[in-house]
Amino acid sequence: MDISDVQMIDVLIRTGSLSEACKHLNQSQPTLSRRLSRLEDSLKVQLFHRSARGLLPTDIANYIVSSAAPLNKQLKAIERHVVLASNLDFGNVSIGVGPINQQLLMPDVLTRFVQMTGDIQVSVVIEDDQTLLSMFENSELDIIIGPFDQEEWAAKGIITKQLVGDPIIAVARYDHPVFQHETVTGEILARYHWAVPKTEGTAQRTQQGIQIRPPKIIADNYELLRRVCIRLDTICAGPRAIFKKDIESKALREIKVDLGIYWQSVLFVRPESIATPLVRQLVDLCKDVSNGLRVESSVHRNNL
Repeated sequence: MDISDVQMIDVLIRTGSLSEACKHLNQSQPTLSRRLSRLEDSLKVQLFHRSARGLLPTDIANYIVSSAAPLNKQLKAIERHVVLASNLDFGNVSIGVGPINQQLLMPDVLTRFVQMTGDIQVSVVIEDDQTLLSMFENSELDIIIGPFDQEEWAAKGIITKQLVGDPIIAVARYDHPVFQHETVTGEILARYHWAVPKTEGTAQRTQQGIQIRPPKIIADNYELLRRVCIRLDTICAGPRAIFKKDIESKALREIKVDLGIYWQSVLFVRPESIATPLVRQLVDLCKDVSNGLRVESSVHRNNL
């Protein structure tokens, strides 16, 4: 039995039909039927029950496919590494980011990447942290950036790079009633609706902070959150850097209250991937842009 046999069993399980499996595997039905019979004879087990409803996998067939999952992941990783290593001027790199990094890092990173490379394609996937981790494990992404557990994955041999971090602040439209109060307390904040991203990963509470009321709106699209915040008496929360331009233009205003929450972003990349020039370049750009954001954040804190 080899990996092609495992792939055949997997397709047969997923389709439940010999004729449908033939379409996926690009083989004739007699050829696929003989191939399955030879494999069953070789293993001396029955892999499928034949019935009027189609093919039903036995426990052995399910065991083979589930046990081979790590092998498929490893093959995908090898394939991606070979493609990246053999394409210095042509090819593609895939990066997965969460909604905050999409807005904070990606515009500058992608601009500089396009300016520095030739006929290269970079694919950006925007998903929640758990989906990104799953895609990274399946070798569908070369790099992921999000609020991940750095220590846990470093122990697995993954290269981790700590990127930008920022306090979570509260903002509201410039003439919001909350600014009529000289001191903003939790009781005052509880009078208003909140629009926030969902809490994830390393967005952690650093101290007791203010306890806010359950949010009225939860969304990972910050453009949506800021539009709602500007139009309504709604308070929005997120990393300070996200609201930088809106605060400078006075579309939004920071509420002077300590929520006691800090957001931290981490980059994951495999050792074999970072050895390739394209991935190395993209990782370096992410670090450079992140360092620039750190400097801006430090200047802001010193000016407070």
